[in-house]
Amino acid sequence: MITLWLIIQREFVSNVLTSRFMIGFIVCLMSTAAAVFVQVEDYEKRLAAYHVALREYQEETRTWDLYSQINPKAHRKLNPLSIFNVGMEKSGADMVSIELDTPIWEKVAQKHGSDNPFLSIFLSIDVIFVFKIVLSALTILFAYNTISGEREDSTLKLVLSNPIPRDTLVVGKYLGGMLSLFPIVIVSYIVGILIAYASPATDFSSSDLFRLSAVLFLSLLYVSTCYLLGMLLSVWTKEATTTLILSMFIWGILTIIHSNIATFAVMKFPPYQPQTEKEMLQQITQGWEDFKEERDAYLLKKWGYKYPVSAISQISDGALSLSINSDSPGELGFGEFYVIKPIHIVDVSKLQEVLGYQEPLRIDYANQAEAILKQREEVEESNRQFAKGISRFSFADAYRFAVGAITDTDRESYQNFIRRARSYKRQVVAYLAGKNAFSARAWLSSDQGAAEFRDIPVFQNPHTSLSQSLSRASSDILILLAWNVVLFIGVYVSFLRYQIS
Repeated sequence: MITLWLIIQREFVSNVLTSRFMIGFIVCLMSTAAAVFVQVEDYEKRLAAYHVALREYQEETRTWDLYSQINPKAHRKLNPLSIFNVGMEKSGADMVSIELDTPIWEKVAQKHGSDNPFLSIFLSIDVIFVFKIVLSALTILFAYNTISGEREDSTLKLVLSNPIPRDTLVVGKYLGGMLSLFPIVIVSYIVGILIAYASPATDFSSSDLFRLSAVLFLSLLYVSTCYLLGMLLSVWTKEATTTLILSMFIWGILTIIHSNIATFAVMKFPPYQPQTEKEMLQQITQGWEDFKEERDAYLLKKWGYKYPVSAISQISDGALSLSINSDSPGELGFGEFYVIKPIHIVDVSKLQEVLGYQEPLRIDYANQAEAILKQREEVEESNRQFAKGISRFSFADAYRFAVGAITDTDRESYQNFIRRARSYKRQVVAYLAGKNAFSARAWLSSDQGAAEFRDIPVFQNPHTSLSQSLSRASSDILILLAWNVVLFIGVYVSFLRYQIS
């Protein structure tokens, strides 16, 4: 044990006293601090915009006096952990407008972010990006000459001439190297947290702090993986220069190229073929035509006329002004709104009965259109998951996916928002049906009393619980652990068989 401790001390001191330690420490610290500064400022702006949007929505609801005017909005709650890992926080929609006669489509909702692509790239640099790229490259620079460098300097032969077991030496070198990297990771991370805490806009809960602690653990595990990779290549090669070139080549493939190639290949040759957008829109348009046919057939059979406006008496009165505002049937929605002036001299009782049948039917067809859109989304998501499954074999991507799940900023969190928006739409429809709003006079006019919205359901968008986040991240955490175990065994066995001469 004393021998192991001495080897750890020697490795630690030899790393800390080098110029690469100071340079690496400063670079990592400054990069992390700069990334947090930028993300905090951006978060403050997004949070201010979020509160403004909520106030504007509340003011808008006060202007509703007809049930047909209802247009609830689902606002996406901001996640303060996006300061450390942006993920999908700025890639998707921050608000979904709930229109009863229009299906909610993820592709339409995803219109958010900067118009400047260069600014968007800069704003996506966060702490996890710094750790994934900068810190991992620094770790390689610490590990590449642990064995091959000492072999070139002939110090390895001198060390092994003493009665030091090889297994003790390799374990000591690993632990000493990791201990020299710990201060860089921990200090940089703590400084980033302190900078984020200094902002009045951030409000980290106890759950958030636990998530940040879990991210720190994952970062140390990721650093360990990179260090073991460098050690393994240092054992396999005889010259430190060769080790460095080979290490940086493999590092570049695993951290940058692998994921992009996997995503591009799946996009080019998708394993699951989604329905084309043209076919999908044609199918939805046909659905709206079917709606009108079913509606008109019902009216003809029950009331003897074909169109809803025929239910209005005194339609030939010269004093009557009738207009129908409708969405284009070529779009995703097909809504109609009837404006009757002056309504107080018109008998609209039959039209109210017609609307009581027609509007729920319209919503049913909108839901069918939404199911068509959702089916396409699910196929596209299956392709994304396939690409993700290929990408996660890289420890760099496994680290990124695990952090995204723990911070609840991954794609799954965004899909949860879209799913809750769709569920919220169903709540609003049930609310209107419970008030018999579709056949109420307040659907058309407020001349006999405005519609009442005081008890309308409120959209809820809670973040994923900590246990669910850990469950989502479990497979990627296991992959990181497996990489560590396999690489350590590879280093251990290879060094035991290492030929010095």
